[in-house]
Amino acid sequence: MNSPHAATRVIAILVAAFLAPSGIAAPPERTLPVDPVELVAGREVPGKPELTIERDGFAYQFATPETKAAFEKDPTKYEVADGGACGRMGPLSGLGDARRYAVHEGRIFLFASDGCRAGFLKEPAKYIETEDEKIFGSNEQVERGRALLDKAVAWAGGAERLKGLKTLRATAERKEKHGENDYTITNETALAFPDRAYQRESWNDSWFSTTCAPEGAAMASTRGEERISDSRARAFRRAMARWPIVILKAHADGAPKADCPGLIVIADGDGKIGETPVEYVKVWLNGAASRLAIETTTGRPMQLSYRGRDGTTSVGDSVRTFSAYATVDGITMPTAYGVSFNGKDLPAAASKIDAFEINPALPAGLFKVPQQ
Repeated sequence: MNSPHAATRVIAILVAAFLAPSGIAAPPERTLPVDPVELVAGREVPGKPELTIERDGFAYQFATPETKAAFEKDPTKYEVADGGACGRMGPLSGLGDARRYAVHEGRIFLFASDGCRAGFLKEPAKYIETEDEKIFGSNEQVERGRALLDKAVAWAGGAERLKGLKTLRATAERKEKHGENDYTITNETALAFPDRAYQRESWNDSWFSTTCAPEGAAMASTRGEERISDSRARAFRRAMARWPIVILKAHADGAPKADCPGLIVIADGDGKIGETPVEYVKVWLNGAASRLAIETTTGRPMQLSYRGRDGTTSVGDSVRTFSAYATVDGITMPTAYGVSFNGKDLPAAASKIDAFEINPALPAGLFKVPQQ
């Protein structure tokens, strides 16, 4: 299902502003002006250009050879969080400015604007996105959870059809007016199972995209293309792991696989959505924990809930309630949902698919990722 779009115009602007073509030396906005080791320790000490390390598109300058060596020994402890993405907008937004930084709980965050920095510092926990912890349950919960997904797989077309699903492409289009400007916004998501994904959003002639493959991930726009950090790639994989068809495909295929951290499934009680009886199942896939509501009689997925961003800049409790379904070549999947965020309806985050294709021939090079 296409990503929620309430915040995507802001994200598109950030991506366009901070995405530079690959192969260009780090400009000032990509160069942390203070020693990151000292900064994590609570001290702002200017770095020296002659003591510089480049990592994931950012230049780190150090005050002494000793702090440079400390960084080299454990770079993940000192590098900017979320690969340098704006700390308020999240790991899949555009990059922040390395000259606009803040430290929170030993992590260096960057920001796209002074407003983003001020908002983050006011309530950091509201904006920090993390991988979800794995879920655990009793043997009975595991068995019941797998039975519920078996029922959902049968509803979606059956295990054999899902096992035969190699590629999927979904598209949507909408029109919006912002000020005096009319926009045609198109979205495309392409998946090549089990481990390749591509999303692109266009606003008239402007566009931005994210690509993920086993060899890495990249973001691109009209200004160029470059690799993104592993942490941002994992955030994109988490977003893809919340598509119901991806969860059901992983279950039908019998994950875990070498290229998949594994699908964990446990039953989580029952209830009603409106007057419809449902059973809940928690799933964990590629770092993403979600809770599916499965219609008791049919196996139809009715809701998916998780903690994260859903058409907002902040992190919260999101509930997607599916409102439309379609069948193509024997495979059925949700094609629209509304969103409740932190207990309140969020109409701007609603999403839909106009059409999807099963096993289309995807363009050569669609999932190509530039070299490091």
